[in-house]
Amino acid sequence: MMRIMCNETLSSRGVYVATVAANDAVCDEHYRLRLRLTEFPPSRAGQFVQLQCRPPAPQLGAAVVDWPENKPPQFTQPELMGTEPLLRRPLSLAGRRDDAGAVELEILYRTVGAGTRRLANVRAGQELSVLGPLGHPLPIIDAKPAAALVGGGVGIPPMIYLAHALQEAGKKATAFCGARSRELLPLAKGVQPAATDGTPTLCTAEFAQAETPTVLTTDDGSLGVKGFITQAFEQWLDSGAAAGNQLVVYSCGPEVMMRRVGEICIARDIECYLSLERHMACGMGTCQSCVVKIRDAGEQGWSYKLCCTDGPVFPAGDVIWE
Repeated sequence: MMRIMCNETLSSRGVYVATVAANDAVCDEHYRLRLRLTEFPPSRAGQFVQLQCRPPAPQLGAAVVDWPENKPPQFTQPELMGTEPLLRRPLSLAGRRDDAGAVELEILYRTVGAGTRRLANVRAGQELSVLGPLGHPLPIIDAKPAAALVGGGVGIPPMIYLAHALQEAGKKATAFCGARSRELLPLAKGVQPAATDGTPTLCTAEFAQAETPTVLTTDDGSLGVKGFITQAFEQWLDSGAAAGNQLVVYSCGPEVMMRRVGEICIARDIECYLSLERHMACGMGTCQSCVVKIRDAGEQGWSYKLCCTDGPVFPAGDVIWE
């Protein structure tokens, strides 16, 4: 069982060289990457890393490149010539194990571009550069004994990490996971079948390890409930399975899904946190590329925050959707 560290300081981060322990396909377009490190700062569910999708390279000093008259300069570095991805990719942590003298990070990712397609070809024993941990975690609320975890697609991984953290904190959690089809759900089969009526069961191995029953939905009805995960989540709330004043809701996934989860919770006065996804070039607030419009007490009633350093976790009621 995963051992999750929940009470450590989150101030430290760094660049580390990790050895690939495994990089296995779990379903169409999705892979489970396990990285071994001799050290890595304390991390929590909801945080992410910036992963370099190519072998670590030595840090070279400045180089002079001739620029012939009336001709473009000739660059030779592969990352500038388009054969290797230059920027790191932000990837959520799906779990962490701490053994004597080693740390293992687990990442579930989908191949959506050049960087992740290259990452899919990495083999055990190779090395990758990891920057992290980054961002603020999903908070565990002491006063609330129940939790609902709503994840869609590549938003499912941080919900797995959170399920184990909630288990260690003594909370009763229920997971809701959605995908377009069975072939695109990055979860292994559990000890019970997925219900078609929205009843939570131990139908996924990852959440069953944290004693978290799960509701599965697919857009095409190929597994679990046919329809959107937000519909199954709202039906569960309407059934009275959990009292709103005892419940905290967490969500990560497609923006349209998180927006709807937030609306459902706000209408019922349920505490809700969203882990937003944005394109991030640096993950540390330098590039200013991941702005989010957030309500505040200022004169205009809102300001821009950075998803990487101010988030990625925000209270649902603070997010202004555009």
